[in-house]
Amino acid sequence: MSTRKHKRKAAKHSHKHQGSNKSVKQIGFVSTHPRAAMFAGSSLIVVGLFLLIMGMGSDAKFGLAMLSMAIGTIVIFFASSALPKKAIKVIK
Repeated sequence: MSTRKHKRKAAKHSHKHQGSNKSVKQIGFVSTHPRAAMFAGSSLIVVGLFLLIMGMGSDAKFGLAMLSMAIGTIVIFFASSALPKKAIKVIK
């Protein structure tokens, strides 16, 4: 086999198994337990509001309150996107 043909074949087969790594599904807390993540996010927002109201004089409490509310909002956003789209009807 000529060198040029060998290089073409080697380049063609070198990327054979790279697509299988990209299809691995990542599993996290928010995607597996969206309702618990929504509860955790809303509790972070409540704690942030509590720190904002009670710690008006301290810059550290203000920063912690803002950080807590921002993280809570982000967690709630991702948890709401992870919830199932169809609502399950309860038969009474």
